[in-house]
Amino acid sequence: FDAVYLATGFQKDSGLGIDGLDGDGVHTALDFLKRVNAGERFDLGRNVLVIGGGNTAVDAARTASRLVGAPATVVYRRTQDEMPADFEEIHDLIEEGINLETLVTPKRVVLKDGKVVGMECTRNELGEPDESGRRRPVEIAGSEFTMPADAVIVAIGQAADLAFLDGSDVKTERSGKIEIDAETGRALDMIFAGGDAVRGPETIIAACADGRRAAEAICSQFDVDFKVFDVTTPELSGDELAAMKRIRARREELHKPKTLPSAERGGFELVDATLDAEAARAEAARCLQCTALCDKCVEVCPNRANHTYLIEPIDVSLPVLACRDGELVVVREERYRIEQSRQIIHIDDFCNECGNCATFCVHHGKPYVEKPRLFLREADYLAEGDNAVFIEGDTIRNLTKGCETRMTVGDRIVVEDERVRVELTKAYEVIATAIKKPFDGEFSMKEAVALVTILVGAATFDISDHREH
Repeated sequence: FDAVYLATGFQKDSGLGIDGLDGDGVHTALDFLKRVNAGERFDLGRNVLVIGGGNTAVDAARTASRLVGAPATVVYRRTQDEMPADFEEIHDLIEEGINLETLVTPKRVVLKDGKVVGMECTRNELGEPDESGRRRPVEIAGSEFTMPADAVIVAIGQAADLAFLDGSDVKTERSGKIEIDAETGRALDMIFAGGDAVRGPETIIAACADGRRAAEAICSQFDVDFKVFDVTTPELSGDELAAMKRIRARREELHKPKTLPSAERGGFELVDATLDAEAARAEAARCLQCTALCDKCVEVCPNRANHTYLIEPIDVSLPVLACRDGELVVVREERYRIEQSRQIIHIDDFCNECGNCATFCVHHGKPYVEKPRLFLREADYLAEGDNAVFIEGDTIRNLTKGCETRMTVGDRIVVEDERVRVELTKAYEVIATAIKKPFDGEFSMKEAVALVTILVGAATFDISDHREH
């Protein structure tokens, strides 16, 4: 093999660090759930304690309760509000009558003849926030007590087992995660890593993204074509856009599936049923077509700082220029695509950074920071160091990391910065070039093409009218 990708699925206990965990009746949550799912039935006794506050702890408690026919008890060191489990999971936990002991820290599993009989704990109060932003649990002196138990299930989290890397040159952080190059996922020469081994606890989707990143980097290194499958999004007509706007203006409640009453959840019958055909169609009709029409940042902005405009999609091959012996030369071509016809520009003068657009962004973005930011006054534009746009007639100026690019659109397109001046046809073919001063590296046209779309978009609403106000 020429390259290795590490996304280890080997797990180890992240370490509760208390005595008694080797006793008969102590289980780790993932192993417990796996074995129950495989059909094994445990003799857990009557009193089951589950240590943890995440989704796995909740699943373990609900499963254990069904096995023993009595409510298990979840022991968590913070309050219910700080539990990392999903809201729905906590709701079902409480609805099924499972006990929740919060602000409690386990100190020792009590054993008798090697078997679990209880767990010593202390009570906590919340102190200052820790690195996670949650208030740190602080033990209360003299609050020790013992909870009776026949079984203890530990669900405090899992960590990737990287013991197989001992003695290798692969570096790990103090937290135990593998160090990588953030852009490629490379850990060492031909070794790439991702998933929980790099991120810590994360989703399968994130691990898949890391795998794709590594595959692309490996293909690039060996000059192998990396196949990217085109994803087509629905194109809405004008009438469909208007209909979608009307749907968004009205609230329709979620069509929830039938659920098994909590009193009947004594076994492993399905709790949440699937939707029937009629309910499924009604639920599908609630779709807001965000892939074709998002506009959420436009809708929620109280100051109307975000504007939508339409462009023709672009797919062009652009020349990349470099300075060679004092002359500009084309060193390669690069493909540039803008597939989405619906674009958004942010007028920074109207924004008071209320955060609405970031809160409601379906892509977890910050539109007021990340969208092209148009300034109506030159002084405000010049005061910015990055992602700033200013328009003067047919000329658009852009500041990126303190460097300005100007582009003028007339019979031809003229692009220039402090290094070069390039004249292009409307099809982005080079007509003439001139070098202003020698430079290292390359000069890409992608920014210029993006500026064309912004200039076209700004023409759809009257900037001069905005400036007057």
